[in-house]
Amino acid sequence: MKRRGLLASSVAALALPTAWAQSVPGLRRVGLLAIESGQKMLAAPLAELGVVDGRDIVIESRSAAGRIEGLPRLAAELVALKPALIVCVGPHATRAAMAADPAVPVVALLGAAVETGLAAQLARPGGRLTGVSFLGTPLNAKRLELLSELLPKGRVFMNLGDPATATAALVDALAAASRDLRVLTHDVVAGTPDEIDAAFATASRLRVSGVNVLGSPFLNAHHLRIIDLAAKARLPAIYQWPSTAHDGGLMAYGPRLSAMYQLLAGMVLRVLNGSKAGDLPIAQPTRFELVINLKVARALSLSVPQALLLRADEVIE
Repeated sequence: MKRRGLLASSVAALALPTAWAQSVPGLRRVGLLAIESGQKMLAAPLAELGVVDGRDIVIESRSAAGRIEGLPRLAAELVALKPALIVCVGPHATRAAMAADPAVPVVALLGAAVETGLAAQLARPGGRLTGVSFLGTPLNAKRLELLSELLPKGRVFMNLGDPATATAALVDALAAASRDLRVLTHDVVAGTPDEIDAAFATASRLRVSGVNVLGSPFLNAHHLRIIDLAAKARLPAIYQWPSTAHDGGLMAYGPRLSAMYQLLAGMVLRVLNGSKAGDLPIAQPTRFELVINLKVARALSLSVPQALLLRADEVIE
């Protein structure tokens, strides 16, 4: 069932001249580099804007199948194809693409473009990078607040993160949130599947009440593994993308991933049309959705506070 959202505003639409889609000359190549495949998610919003994969452009997609170490090799493969630009998902892919070629423009989906040092500022990122930021730092702190509200008796929580996204700003924001909530948090990072398993062993040893799964392309690539580990440990967890709750996660809060790719597609068109990537402001979402899976809550013998249910955009019965 649908509920009134935490934020009522919608994702800001990019004002795209219709001539852009019609003026893309020839079949230029657009690289796509990600930890997991995202070709369909990029092709669909581009088609809505009038640029069809295989007709107006060719999307060359490379996926590392969840393994970060494969990204540099895949980035080199894309650069060899001489793409007009490379679309990157996450800081791992972005750094790999920028290292592979000193000139190719990069349009990236990032949680924290400035804090990771990839962009000088959101308004004018500089260099050859632009893209979309999903506000990773403040949303990660917000998810800790929601998890604490879900578990009012919980006093100890784990923030499960990724070494590539564990910036000083994020650490500070999570520490401030834990002080405000008067809870103890343990920050644990995982950069490999085995380290994800080890993180949940640590969570059990520390007797945490719940897990805040931080925004990370790597962790999202392994979200089904995390959902399974959380279920086996009987640990409530909150996730980044609303769709994760439909995959068996207990609770999720953030922008829709499909909306992020819509914004990303708009940035791709701008660069294809001749705009310098570094001069284009990094776009940000303005709508964030809370989704709660009551099936999972019941499996955990967990009673979700009514106030939280009333604020949810969607409750999965």
